[in-house]
Amino acid sequence: MESSASAHDSRFVAEVLAKHWHIREPIAKTELGVSRVTWRVGQLYWLSQSEEQRSAELTRKAKLMERLRCFLEDEHLSISVPEVIASLSGQLVVEDGGYGWCVTRHLQGFHPDSGDPTIYPVLAEGLARFHREMRLFSDSQPAEVSDGICVSARKSIARMDAVHFVPFTKHPEEQELLVRAGDWLQPRLQEFEKLPRQLIHGDWTPRNVLFDSSGDRVYLNAILDFEAIALDPVHVDVASICSTLLMWSALDNIDERIDNLLSTYENLSERRLEIDHVFTAMLAHWLCHYWSWRDRLEDGEFGQEVKERLCLRIASVLDYVSESRGGRHTPITL
Repeated sequence: MESSASAHDSRFVAEVLAKHWHIREPIAKTELGVSRVTWRVGQLYWLSQSEEQRSAELTRKAKLMERLRCFLEDEHLSISVPEVIASLSGQLVVEDGGYGWCVTRHLQGFHPDSGDPTIYPVLAEGLARFHREMRLFSDSQPAEVSDGICVSARKSIARMDAVHFVPFTKHPEEQELLVRAGDWLQPRLQEFEKLPRQLIHGDWTPRNVLFDSSGDRVYLNAILDFEAIALDPVHVDVASICSTLLMWSALDNIDERIDNLLSTYENLSERRLEIDHVFTAMLAHWLCHYWSWRDRLEDGEFGQEVKERLCLRIASVLDYVSESRGGRHTPITL
């Protein structure tokens, strides 16, 4: 039987939907999303519930996502993004009960399984298409977005020098790990920061895309969750796929799979990617991820389960990029 607290949550969510959208459909809490709670609303909608203090930021990104959706449709391009459903008052993000609420329309497709080796060429092919379409979008509609890791990486490293370090997690080597990550990144950031930047997704993972199929062909159909959208080198999105291979796929031969992934992306994008730049993006992402989540969890309600995984992710990537390549890696699961 559902607990009284959970039942109260569901009743309140149903009231929010009825009050602000006149939507009265069955709702179900899902495991999707870490920085917010995600609810399935009937067969047509999704509802995200986030901390109220993030509403202004999420409203800006919802407006950008709507502009992108309209651009993709007008240009008859092949990738879809969710439609944000405005409330009765015309708001894309509604504040109620101490939370921010956003409704999006359901899109056709399925989340790929990170343990399936056949998804990675499709992820790389879809990413090359997405980056091309984002360049077209930027050319026609310049967008203001948050700083990416090109800017944030140095700031994250500097935080270790600027203040007396206070441990945040229970990891026994937290401070040493952050110092080592900064030491590995420092000599590489200058070259990385010279790379061309464009609008990227920022969190290109199986949970944030939808595949579909036609006959025997499986393809990328839609892209979700633009919370991390930023101006950065394309290597950052490629690095997200590499991190998925390393930490969540439980597959073997990671070196070979990453090489194949880069080859697929390069062939379709006609861009050469240096592996050292991809490794820099991998580690810089997780170092910035640590500080971003540390700041958020100081006051935030959602995502507390992330806390004890922050250092494990840095450690796994640091180990991988620090050692010489050559098939030495065993599968890692976090």
